[in-house]
Amino acid sequence: MSLKESPEKAAFLKLEELCSRDGFIHVLSYLSRRDCTFGYQGGVSGENLGHFYSPDRLIRTELSVLHGLILKAGGTAVNISDDKIRDWCLEAEGLLAEIHEALKDSGYQRFTRENMKLGMEDFFSHEDIIREYVFYSAEQAFDFQFAELARERYRNDSVWMTENVGFDINEAYSIYKSIMGQLNENMTALAQGGETDAVFKSYLSCNELNLGSLCESTGLQQSKVTAFLDAFSPTSEDDNSAYNSIDDVNVVNFKPITKAGSNYYLFQTTSLAQSIYESPIFWMRSDKEYINTAVKHRGEFTESFAFKRLKNIFGEGNVYCNLDIYKNASEKIGEVDILAKFGTKFLIVQAKSKGMTIPARQGKVGLVKDDFVKGVQNAYDQAVECSNALLLDEITIKDIDGNIIDLGVKPNSCYPICLTSESYPGLLFQCRQYLKHQEEELLKPPFVMDVFFLDILTEFLNQPLFLLSYIDRRSSYLNEIVASTEIVLLGLHLKRNLWLEKDFTMMSLHDDIAADLDAAFMVRRMELSGSRMPDGILKRYSEGFISKLLFKLQYVKRDELTDFAFTLMKSSGDFLDTLDAAVTKICFETIQDSRSHDFTVLFDSENGGLTIHTSTGNREKGREALRSHMYARKYKEKQDVWLGVIVDPRSEMVLEICHIEEEWCFNAEMEEGIKSLNLKPNISPCLKTMKKQLKFKVGRNDKCPCGSSKKYKRCCGV
Repeated sequence: MSLKESPEKAAFLKLEELCSRDGFIHVLSYLSRRDCTFGYQGGVSGENLGHFYSPDRLIRTELSVLHGLILKAGGTAVNISDDKIRDWCLEAEGLLAEIHEALKDSGYQRFTRENMKLGMEDFFSHEDIIREYVFYSAEQAFDFQFAELARERYRNDSVWMTENVGFDINEAYSIYKSIMGQLNENMTALAQGGETDAVFKSYLSCNELNLGSLCESTGLQQSKVTAFLDAFSPTSEDDNSAYNSIDDVNVVNFKPITKAGSNYYLFQTTSLAQSIYESPIFWMRSDKEYINTAVKHRGEFTESFAFKRLKNIFGEGNVYCNLDIYKNASEKIGEVDILAKFGTKFLIVQAKSKGMTIPARQGKVGLVKDDFVKGVQNAYDQAVECSNALLLDEITIKDIDGNIIDLGVKPNSCYPICLTSESYPGLLFQCRQYLKHQEEELLKPPFVMDVFFLDILTEFLNQPLFLLSYIDRRSSYLNEIVASTEIVLLGLHLKRNLWLEKDFTMMSLHDDIAADLDAAFMVRRMELSGSRMPDGILKRYSEGFISKLLFKLQYVKRDELTDFAFTLMKSSGDFLDTLDAAVTKICFETIQDSRSHDFTVLFDSENGGLTIHTSTGNREKGREALRSHMYARKYKEKQDVWLGVIVDPRSEMVLEICHIEEEWCFNAEMEEGIKSLNLKPNISPCLKTMKKQLKFKVGRNDKCPCGSSKKYKRCCGV
């Protein structure tokens, strides 16, 4: 079947005719109101964002199709009835659904007996499968991220932008923020008028931008504001006449503001923000004398962004930028863009600024693979090259100024991070198909992300152990967990810990899992009311004994203890609750009788166990007693790894941490020894029965748990 006869083309032509009708722009205004806005009372929560994950909602690319076809037809803003808005809206949604179904049907035809013998890469390397997952891919970034990161990306291009387009990037950001304020005020006015949900009517006036108000709120001259609006508005030459398929070049994607006479309208703020982030580099490419400088600045932005975000977490002296690794004076064997270290665990970040080209987005298989190699695979290969180089003896490491850098240690684990500055559609899906990687003992699986996700990741996991634990966990689930974006996976992790039971081989996640994360991030960055932290593990890690133990582990940069922290952070909520209860109980017992008490627990997610002692008397004797206990417990439970912790019974603070790791083997002396020790039963991974045993009530005549030595009834029990 030719393209002209295809169901997709037939539906597209019908949609083009529909969008060419006078007044169809009012339908677009209604759909933008319905599908691009949300309301809330009190504070923003994940529930307020629920409709953004609904399959009934039109996504941004679909709305851009309608907008692009209106532009192509030169549509007018002639008023139409509310009934027409309803009827045309339903017709448009039906035709867009037909286009999507046609693409999916084409992909389903790949499911033949013969094709099922193909590998995943060959099977999914089909034009319409690629077109479908690219066009309908989930959003990779928030609108405010595009705008905020654009300020950093083009900071060094301010002079060129002012001289050539009439405004610099800071002024662009200021105007964007003012536009957001105007549009939000328009929506707030609707809500105050009693309208909580979109109704079938025109909202065109709500999409109008008031030039005078923009000048007043930004404090900028009208010429600058007009220059900005015109830069992102189609000219008479931008007629979109070549727009004949959903994934053809669509002018409104990079010029999303509509100009009608002297009026300006904006229907999708994310499209404007993304264009602010992406368009300037294309403007600069037309200047042959400046293009090399622009490209240099573009690359520097990605590295600088990663460096600053990681330095905020790992600290000064633990993050390096642009390191060259030499085998000898003349032989360079590696170039690291960003290196971050925590003890002997290294993050090797290789940054790229290669996006997905238009022909690749249109399903040209060879170009898809070529773009992926340049944007992702090369970064991974370079990270592996650098990781291997860092393991060699007698290497020399220099910074960009030629200064010799001493990292102090060799890496015990290297985590390759492939970082792109572009919003790469279907990035997770493409990595599953095309990324060729290797796994070795010291080389961990790759983690591919864009700068927008790094921004979110480091916003919430802003402590070394939290970030490293997640990277370690996430990279180990390259193929087992399926999601539309990394944001969804992080949302699951923050909510209930990223973990796949051993009985499961694959898990697929829906986008709405990230709702609470999305809401918390918006609260932080948009200065909205609401919770700044999703309910889940971060709140749990800040409470009880686990918070004190992780605090201690954070500052003891020893690999075996970092690995212990990773194991601990994989534990279930029930495990952590039991841990809290057990520590509280043994501390209470020590306060009552001034003797050391202990308990032992087996990890519910990994091999190994943990013994905790309360501290009494001489610290050295206490340490020796703990280690003897650890060896006995380790042997009795037939484990290779065992941890020991000494806690202060009054504050429950961690005083010392001990570690034993050696392969278990039979020992006749140990067999006899443990018989005489009369060890208490350990707390097994089955924790429900233990919770009841650990409960206790403080009596009025007991010594107060606060450690004051007074009776409870005369202290905290008053």
